[in-house]
Amino acid sequence: MSPRMSPALRARLLALGAAALLLRLGVLALVLLDPGVGLQVDEAQYWDWSRELHWGYYSKPPGIAALIAASTAIGGDGVLGVRWLAMAVQVAACLALGPLAHDLAQAAWPQEPARARRAALWATLIALSNPVAGLLGLAATTDAPLLLCWTLAAHALWRLRRSGRLRDGLALGLGLGLGLLSKYTMAALLPGLLWWLWRRRHDGGPDARPALALALALAALLLVPNLLWNAAAGWPTLHHTAEITLQARRDAQRPVLASLAEWIGGQWLMSGPLWLVLWLRWRRRSAQREPLPAPVRELLLAMTLPLLALGAAQALNAKAQINWTAPATQGLVLALALWLAPAARRPLRRAAAGIVALHLLLVSTLPLIGTATRLAGGDGAVPPRALDLWARMRGWEPALAALAPAARGPLADGALLLGADRTLIAHGRHAWRDLPGADWRAWRPDPSRPPTDHYQLVAGWPGAQGIAAADRGRTVLIVAEGDTPPQGWEAFAPPEPLARASAPQSGSPLRLTLWRTRIPAPVPESPR
Repeated sequence: MSPRMSPALRARLLALGAAALLLRLGVLALVLLDPGVGLQVDEAQYWDWSRELHWGYYSKPPGIAALIAASTAIGGDGVLGVRWLAMAVQVAACLALGPLAHDLAQAAWPQEPARARRAALWATLIALSNPVAGLLGLAATTDAPLLLCWTLAAHALWRLRRSGRLRDGLALGLGLGLGLLSKYTMAALLPGLLWWLWRRRHDGGPDARPALALALALAALLLVPNLLWNAAAGWPTLHHTAEITLQARRDAQRPVLASLAEWIGGQWLMSGPLWLVLWLRWRRRSAQREPLPAPVRELLLAMTLPLLALGAAQALNAKAQINWTAPATQGLVLALALWLAPAARRPLRRAAAGIVALHLLLVSTLPLIGTATRLAGGDGAVPPRALDLWARMRGWEPALAALAPAARGPLADGALLLGADRTLIAHGRHAWRDLPGADWRAWRPDPSRPPTDHYQLVAGWPGAQGIAAADRGRTVLIVAEGDTPPQGWEAFAPPEPLARASAPQSGSPLRLTLWRTRIPAPVPESPR
């Protein structure tokens, strides 16, 4: 077994994490000086889920909803209250790399404890300053708990193979199970870990099979409630996951290589664009080569290559989101930290310190472009969309707040409230959370077809043929984007605009209209 980290090193890592969290909270507080910035649509939906916890939801397992429920219980339902705990978990995911880097370096070079300490510090610094991870760390996303569980599971497997202890199997099972309850992407770690164990089968040491069996059994047990929920609901989460990963199709007019190149560029940005430049330059300057021992090297490959291969395949098939393969950066960060750790590479570490500083500067200033634009140009000024990190979050809260007074009276009188799409309903539920009677429903004109989003699944309102007799004659409020009535509402009386509101967005302003209409009462039968 590798010697444990010293208390002094643990304290340094915790201090780095605390400083990073305070920095991010300070940046977010400055961002929120712009009242037009609210939650992103997925965050608003996760917040809505958190108000009624279940073992599953349409597009995600329940982990993010439980995390936000805890976050808002302490911090309230505002933007900062929704995000702060996820931000802390993302920082914890960076800190978890430190002990793993320490153990890997200690096993590879047992006579060089200072090298292990440097590896732990650099792994933490690189992860905390990573540009894309830092920007994602300003929001409540499923990636935060996924990254933490990914790293903890890999570390538990490393310890399990060297110790065979059941408690390490328990830690591995918890990491895998909780990771799967955060995001199904966690399943991409399993092939790599099993391959690594197979490669290490002749290394000697204690028998790891009982602890591994415990880990797999515990992970499966934790996932069972989510699978039961999915089975009862018609497997919506699995269908959604398959749709966005396997069934999605690339734009036929977009070349395959262009999609792949875009994805590769996204991975380069996510890993920190300057690290590749430093690595290429140093390899040309240095003739010294010190390959990592096979167990360490292959564990890093197991944490990285399977997910990157899946991401590349998805990019060839459809447009892949760069954050989908975010956990692969954990292995890349470890590789960088181990590369920087040798004592003779002090000049390299000086250059690396400059990269960390530049990345931190980028993460701290880029989110504030919108706030700076508003301070310089006035309340209605917004930055160009290409520079506005908050473009998709901008305008919804003020526009919906402007419509709320007109909706209050009809809702108090029992009017139905319908939203035109998932984006509007998610933002509307958060913005009107204190408005009595604002029980948003989703228009689902054909109940015979599978739901296409969470609200159609749990709050779908049927088309003309499915309207209950008790709802006939009721007033209906419809909120939709634009200045014309939404399509597909022929079941109602001609809608009339009750109120309109607009809010600045990057590009064209956001325009919302509150329509009032009525469900036609049944025509009485003529007496015979």
